[in-house]
Amino acid sequence: VGGGVGGIGNDQVPPEQIYYPIGQADLRFMSMVLRSEGAHDTLASQARQVVASIDPNLPIYWVYPMSQVLSDNSWAISLFGSLFTIFGAAALFLAAVGLYGVMSFSVAQRRQEMGVRMALGAESRDILRIIFRRVGVQLASGLIPGIALAYAMSGPLRFVMFGVETTDVKVYATVVVTLVATGLLATFFPANRATRVDPVTALRPD
Repeated sequence: VGGGVGGIGNDQVPPEQIYYPIGQADLRFMSMVLRSEGAHDTLASQARQVVASIDPNLPIYWVYPMSQVLSDNSWAISLFGSLFTIFGAAALFLAAVGLYGVMSFSVAQRRQEMGVRMALGAESRDILRIIFRRVGVQLASGLIPGIALAYAMSGPLRFVMFGVETTDVKVYATVVVTLVATGLLATFFPANRATRVDPVTALRPD
């Protein structure tokens, strides 16, 4: 077993095979693979002529280029790959939107704390440094387990991710950069807005 059927299966495990002479088999159909440096139409015409010279009663039904053969046999991989791409992009977008809302709300809730610090003499850059340090810890505590879980789950899904390595740095980097940038932007705008407010105003309850 192995090799996949219709594009589904472990392409790293070669299928079990056994030599079976054609002369001992009652075959009504068989496939041949021809390699040529010329055009596909020219090769097809030459193949038909060679077969007709051997036995004019042997028909040739289909002559396809290898690119089409591979495409027809990997349709499931393309389908699942497209679906995973769409679902992954949608999940990343929803995660970014949710992260932005949570981080923005969390920073806005600390407006009075920032007002107290500024009233005690803290400057805006000090407030921003404290906020970003805490946000960095929160992002790291979520991204590190998330990346580890994604890597662990990518193994069983490898058979539908043809051509994509489970350790593809670009994929992980895209997710990390997107979420980190979202978290930093969601932190910067409310924090920067709060540091520009008068400390007395910031200390007033909502």
